[in-house]
Amino acid sequence: MQEKQENSIDDPLVSVVVPSYNHEAYIEECLLSIINQTYKSIEVIVIDDGSKDHSCEILDRMQKQYGFVLVFQENQGVSKTLNKAIRRYAHGKYINCLASDDFMMLDKIEKQVRFLEENPDVDLVFGKVYMVDEKSQIMKDRKIFEPFDEPVKHIPFELLIENNRVPAPSVMFRREIWEKCEGFNEDTVIEDFDLWLKIAYAGKMVYLNDYFACYRWHWQNVSTQVLKIYTATWKLIDSWKDKMSPAIAGKVLARRDSMTFCILARKYKKESLRYLKFNHSYWDAFILRNYLKGLFKLLFLWNHKKEWK
Repeated sequence: MQEKQENSIDDPLVSVVVPSYNHEAYIEECLLSIINQTYKSIEVIVIDDGSKDHSCEILDRMQKQYGFVLVFQENQGVSKTLNKAIRRYAHGKYINCLASDDFMMLDKIEKQVRFLEENPDVDLVFGKVYMVDEKSQIMKDRKIFEPFDEPVKHIPFELLIENNRVPAPSVMFRREIWEKCEGFNEDTVIEDFDLWLKIAYAGKMVYLNDYFACYRWHWQNVSTQVLKIYTATWKLIDSWKDKMSPAIAGKVLARRDSMTFCILARKYKKESLRYLKFNHSYWDAFILRNYLKGLFKLLFLWNHKKEWK
């Protein structure tokens, strides 16, 4: 797969890491989107994290055909798997991590490498993703990340911590910033957002107004684990409060409280109450609207199919 002797000396190596777990229906499409990239100076590292389906057989067949690094292990979780892949097997100047149910645009790596090479002060670059269903069809009516308006935008820490608008499949970052931030946090289920915050705080990240990947929406997706995700996000943001000014911390935490209450109020009523707070030092229309919607869900929405979003 990696014919390095044919690459231009000016093409830095990119390590593409795929943590694979129970995605037999999607793993081949994922890997082919990497193998068929227009940019050729890449190495592919796949670690199967204890899959119980037929993923291992598919990976074994594809590894024999394309020659990428393939490791099988007992289940350790995404964060530990990513750290292991990068520390032990990755040699690239740039790192690209891709979940085994997602896939890339074929020019993703080429576009992002060129930008990073031309902008050595940038540590991480990202863009937009298409939402796709189980049949890889674009879901035009669904967006999980709100795009920015400007084509190239520096994302400051204060903006990111208030609203994570960085879709993981679209990201590429320098290995040196990953090392500076001591890798992925192995004690959280939102290891990507944790790393983005550390990079935004210690370095520079930039948004490019382009589609770089497809994010799969299906019932097994981790993002459907609402209670775990929102609880972990609140804890992560709270852990940063001492590194923000009191005014910004007050605003960010108040908004996060209201948002978390609103999201959890229908299905996780007891848990949602811990975020229903009226002693915030900061209030705005966003907070008020979330609390009103949340109270409506808390009191009136139980087994109804339609939810007030």
